[in-house]
Amino acid sequence: MSIKKNYLYNLIYQVSSIALPIITIPYVSRVLRPEGVGTYAYTNSIVNYFIILGMLGIGTYGNKMVAIARENKVTLSKTFFSIYCLQLVLTFISLVGYFVFIVYFFHDFKLIALLQSITLFATIIDCSWLFSGLEQFKKIVTRNMLIKIISLIAIFSFVKNQEDLVIYTIIMSLSSFLGQLIMWIYVKDLVVPVRISFELILKHFKPTFVYFLPQVAIQVYFVLNKTMLGVLSSNIEVGLYDYADKILKMSVAIVSSLGVVMLPRMANTFANGNLTKAKDYISKSLEFSTFLAIPIMFGIAGISEEMIPWYMGVEFYGSIKVLMILSPTIFLMAWTSVFGTQYLLPLGKMKIYTTSLYVGAIFNLIINFILIGTYGAIGAAIGTLCAELAVFVVQINYVRKDINIRRMIPRTIYYLIAGGVMYSIVKVLGRFMGSSIITTIVQILIGFLVYIGIVILFELLLKNGLIINEVKKKYN
Repeated sequence: MSIKKNYLYNLIYQVSSIALPIITIPYVSRVLRPEGVGTYAYTNSIVNYFIILGMLGIGTYGNKMVAIARENKVTLSKTFFSIYCLQLVLTFISLVGYFVFIVYFFHDFKLIALLQSITLFATIIDCSWLFSGLEQFKKIVTRNMLIKIISLIAIFSFVKNQEDLVIYTIIMSLSSFLGQLIMWIYVKDLVVPVRISFELILKHFKPTFVYFLPQVAIQVYFVLNKTMLGVLSSNIEVGLYDYADKILKMSVAIVSSLGVVMLPRMANTFANGNLTKAKDYISKSLEFSTFLAIPIMFGIAGISEEMIPWYMGVEFYGSIKVLMILSPTIFLMAWTSVFGTQYLLPLGKMKIYTTSLYVGAIFNLIINFILIGTYGAIGAAIGTLCAELAVFVVQINYVRKDINIRRMIPRTIYYLIAGGVMYSIVKVLGRFMGSSIITTIVQILIGFLVYIGIVILFELLLKNGLIINEVKKKYN
């Protein structure tokens, strides 16, 4: 299947994975209020630690190994079953550990925390990495859309007031479990029965552990923020941060989807020794990601002040500054997605990839400890931004030796100019029109047209030689 189709399918998958909370935000935020939203986010952050312990990097590692073995069905089957057996054992141990944690260490919200364990059961049967490695994103998207639509209907039907947090948690957890269960219908057509040894299963442990290390770092500055807010601040602050973070992730999904699609393709290309083609993929990915990330970054910052009051309700007014602080991470994550997912991971350069993530995690942890107690969700947002910036600096310092980053500078500059002009116009529109759904729609439409128009103008000037060609040559 073509990269364009895979990107589209994975984009739909990534967006739909976040679309449920995004669509329900105006309703759930008013029904459960910041405290209920924060309680769910806090308990969900705890269960996520056990999910990452159970998967041990298998999602990324399995994706890569399936991509390499996919040419031979017997080899593919041995690869899949041996990795999945390891996953089965590890996730079961993690599930037991989570129940022990709830009994002895979780003093508040025990019922909600117990219901979150359904998500851990979903991890036990997770086989989505098989389909990603085979680049069969259509099946993943179809499954995801069906479950999300059912969940959406269930939330609007059964979650009616603040006391329905239990029902909301059940719906969200069951959607994950059923979504994974459905995928097994297709597995039988992709693999054949094979004998696997204990040694073959054990062989995967060390490399999955290597992929696990960066996952730990990722959790530190994606999930630990919410845990630390719950411990050092309040569940209300968790709620303010969580919903701003959801909007951010929706935006990031549009850009990072290309990285997920390209991982199996890049792994297969590198495995076949076609380095020239691989570097061409990377250059095109970097340009496309930059083209998308910059207007999204400026757009999110530009519309947040007028969008959040009508979208989430006035009780989430504090999320405005949080979202504005987080918005630059969209651009940073666009580039690190290309460097990490499309270059470092397929080439097996785990040391530098892991180092970059741990540098970011350390920055995030330190800044969170310093700022969260005083500034709450804003402090957590600053920590996340600094973490992403640290990851970006470490990765770009390494990959610049192999990837010609200088070639991207001219285009990045005029994308930034176009985005800056777009931001200014969007802010003026917001101040003039006030907070309403009409304002947000107008801001998005006008902002899009302004950005595209300026980019096209730059392209025409470049083609006609009206922009100094020496500037371009300087960075080639």
